[in-house]
Amino acid sequence: MKPYTFIFSTMSVDGRIAGETGFSRLSCHEDFVLQHRLRAQSDAVMVGAGTVLADNPRLTVRLTPGKSPARVVVDGRLRSRPDSRVYQGPGLRVLITSTRWGPEDLKPYREAGVEVIQAPEDSRGLVDLRLALEDLRESYNVRRLMVEGGGRLNYELLARRLVDEVRVTISPLALGSGTSIFQKPEARMEPSPGPLARFILVDYKPVCGNWLHLVYKILYD
Repeated sequence: MKPYTFIFSTMSVDGRIAGETGFSRLSCHEDFVLQHRLRAQSDAVMVGAGTVLADNPRLTVRLTPGKSPARVVVDGRLRSRPDSRVYQGPGLRVLITSTRWGPEDLKPYREAGVEVIQAPEDSRGLVDLRLALEDLRESYNVRRLMVEGGGRLNYELLARRLVDEVRVTISPLALGSGTSIFQKPEARMEPSPGPLARFILVDYKPVCGNWLHLVYKILYD
């Protein structure tokens, strides 16, 4: 059984979480506070390697009371450095990667105190996220998982029917191009047969006066 998995993201009105130059300052203060509150309510928070490389996030709780969750990085190609901030400090830190890597490849992460989950790759060279999430729950008791991107990780989770809920804040900006909240990876450029899922709006609220936070439950046909 996998954890209850929800995506949290802030996007422009045209559905981008970052522009072509990497601009991603889309949140306002209330949105940041909400993000940290949701972290405190989760057992773990997960990002992809691209987010670690672009933002070097801590993924800790700082703006609200509460305990920081476990920090999880999906990195099938070992692009994230073991000294990245997400891997530092107290608490559980987990790397999800491919079974292709041997003990010597993973030694720097383990020496940094990082737990490692290895899952097989599919025919496109992508880590089997369902098996990895099931391991995350069974081995580390992660029952509520918050996903903070990036767009390619969001897409893969949705395409594999692993997302239960999406929380998205729409900022009053348009970027015109860049990374979508659900960015189809280059390894999956075959045409989609139809919608990946149905989004059922269950809640919404304004934040910072001009931003809008939406909560969707996800249904799969």
